[in-house]
Amino acid sequence: MMTYCFYAHKKGKAYRCVLWLIGFTFFVSGFASAQNKKKVTAENDSLKMALNYQDSLLHRAKKSDTSINSLLDKIEYYTASYNQINGVLSKGIDTNTISDGLPRMERGIRIVRETVNNNDKSSTLRYLYAVRDILTRIEDRLEDWQDKLSQRNARLVKTQARISEFKRDPTLNFIPSESILQKQYLQQLSNLNSKFAKLESINRTKLLNLGLLQNRVVQNYIRVNDYKNQINDILNKFAERSISKEYPYIWQAKPADYPNSFAVAWAATVAMNHRLLSYFIISNWTIHLSGILFLAAFFYWVYRSLKKIRESNTESGIILKKADFVPAHPFISSLLVASIITLFFYDHPPAIFVEIIMFVMLVCTGILIKTFWPKNLYQYWLPVIVLTSVYDVSNLFIKVSYADRITVSILSVSCLIIGFSFMKSLKKSGLVLPGAYFLLLRVFMAMQLISLLLNFAGRFSIAKMLGYTALSGLWETVSLYVFVRIVMEAIFLQLESGKTSDETPSYFDYATLKTRMQNVLNVVAVIFWLIWVAQNFNIIDFLVDLSTGLLSQEHTIGDTKFTFGNVLLFIIIIWIASALSKTITYFFEFADQHAVSATRKNKLSSSILLVKLSIFGSGFLLAIIASSVPIEKINIIIGALSVGIGFGLQTIVNNLVSGVILAFEKPVQIGDIIEVGGHSGAIREMGIRASKIATADGSEIIIPNGDLLSQHLINWTLSNNNRRVELIVGVAYGSELDKVRKLLYHLVMDREYIMKTPAPMVLIHNFSDNSVDFRILFWVEDLTKWLELKSRLMSDIYETFYLEKIEIPFPQRDVHLYYPEGKPEK
Repeated sequence: MMTYCFYAHKKGKAYRCVLWLIGFTFFVSGFASAQNKKKVTAENDSLKMALNYQDSLLHRAKKSDTSINSLLDKIEYYTASYNQINGVLSKGIDTNTISDGLPRMERGIRIVRETVNNNDKSSTLRYLYAVRDILTRIEDRLEDWQDKLSQRNARLVKTQARISEFKRDPTLNFIPSESILQKQYLQQLSNLNSKFAKLESINRTKLLNLGLLQNRVVQNYIRVNDYKNQINDILNKFAERSISKEYPYIWQAKPADYPNSFAVAWAATVAMNHRLLSYFIISNWTIHLSGILFLAAFFYWVYRSLKKIRESNTESGIILKKADFVPAHPFISSLLVASIITLFFYDHPPAIFVEIIMFVMLVCTGILIKTFWPKNLYQYWLPVIVLTSVYDVSNLFIKVSYADRITVSILSVSCLIIGFSFMKSLKKSGLVLPGAYFLLLRVFMAMQLISLLLNFAGRFSIAKMLGYTALSGLWETVSLYVFVRIVMEAIFLQLESGKTSDETPSYFDYATLKTRMQNVLNVVAVIFWLIWVAQNFNIIDFLVDLSTGLLSQEHTIGDTKFTFGNVLLFIIIIWIASALSKTITYFFEFADQHAVSATRKNKLSSSILLVKLSIFGSGFLLAIIASSVPIEKINIIIGALSVGIGFGLQTIVNNLVSGVILAFEKPVQIGDIIEVGGHSGAIREMGIRASKIATADGSEIIIPNGDLLSQHLINWTLSNNNRRVELIVGVAYGSELDKVRKLLYHLVMDREYIMKTPAPMVLIHNFSDNSVDFRILFWVEDLTKWLELKSRLMSDIYETFYLEKIEIPFPQRDVHLYYPEGKPEK
């Protein structure tokens, strides 16, 4: 019985499985049939829509006698329009950068929201400025994205207008009057209509997505702007609070007076700075890459120069000893230069990033000056590194704690002790330093003393800011000094490596370049230092806004409107034109001085005056355009100059015009030897108003250009550098004249630098009272050597006459004395 039941159970289960399989088969076949029917239905619907479109077009269309070519041209035009629009839409609207960057930006906004919502009295000033800098960068990025999205939206709107043009074209309501062409025309128009319908659907979808993205960007922009205003309000209140007494006197202060313990402040600081640094590194990777490339390029430059000097110069040891930093530490030197330069690539970097770069600068400076400073002074550098590290950590705190305040007090006392000790050691070392170094040390100690007193009085924010700025400003001065030295050493090594074995000079003279460029680098270093000090005091934005306002504020004198910015821009452009003119002049003169053979026509210096006029003219016009000076004002200035010329500027204008004439006619050039107005010498410089002549005795005469044209001018080198020399030699009466003539002729002909053509001449010149005079005429190839050549020739003539017993007479007088009578002779 049980077996039967089990068998019956199994049999029933099998029946149910078979029925389930049959049902599933019918379901699948029915589903497939339904899908096929649906597909067929869709195709039928599409076909019906096309037929309905054709029927509706037939009903509303008007038969026209319009040429079939006109209608087909319309079809062809809209087909081309479709292809063009489809190509634009198929490429897509590039919003991936914005879509990918928006979530990261929103995370940054959430960081700021915590600050705004949870702000309390313990927030530090540096933290608030860091948050505001983040908001500024986010705001700039959102503005850029809004502009890009607006441009993309305008393109989509323009595409929608082109689609609507097809739908609203009344010409398409007409059909050809010939019945044979109606079917073909309607079929083409129906296909085109369906294509434009798809384009319209795609375009509307893109417009919708773009609009949603624009709305998201605008909402974030409004939120950021609101947070920025709140942060500015907090900063204003913070400034007012920091001037007043923020906390109790330090001898009255207790840990309970501060809302945050050191552990809470430390945890919040680590978390916040980690988020700030992560966001900054990710969002500015291109600038990081630029800094790394700059480091690699500078290191390759100095390494290549060092390698070339060591390989090609036998006196490489002597040359490298002239540089203190780069030969010993090329990579550390490059890292210091790259750290200083690339720091200015960033726009409002967070404090933790700045302090990391500054710490790298501090360590690099310590390594470089180790062998340069005396040991009794270098021993203070390690304490400076330790104090700076502690100050850096304290400066990063986003919450104030009792421990932080005590730490800053200890730092101020330590800085004062080290400062006094360092100044004492510096005086004992015997080093002769400029007074500015001692002044800087005194300012440092004064700022640390003020910081300590302010901290005792409860003005903790200002005290920390003052102490940190004093210490960092002190060692930053040393770093910038080393920075200037490294750049000058790199230039020196480049010039030395560029010299060839035959001592061919490079285009730059290091001694000349050093005096000019080092002054520029010193000015740059001072500007860098002032910027860092302003950043430490958190007043850099205030100074930028103040200077921008002063430069852009419009002023009025009479009917003339101007800004100080335009005036400054005009001056800068003129200064650049002047510097560029001097630089090109230097290159031209250097090339002419070291040219192997340069004729007068091939001299580059012959075009210097034209180059100067071109540069100054172009610079003046560019300065006028850039500074937005109205043309009618220029006309007024020209009219005023015309009146001035009529009264007191005639001489100046005459010299200026003469300079232009000299530039084009070129009667004289730089290097020519001339005589004018009783003065003779070589032209050393030709300016727009006057020229400079170097005389043989070393003096320099400045001659107005007008005198070079108005007075009689003798140019010894106008056509060539030859000069005829005349020499008068007298022999005693009774000498063999033919023998004397032959001796003189051979002495002249066998002489170097005396030209063979035209040939020298020896002539009997005169019968004087005491001698027979011979006149020697010969031509010298280079007139700069004629005096030396004449001196040697006269010396040889004297020696030859002495050997040949030929007398050179000299004047003699016989004196006869007559005594009066009665006086004896003595």
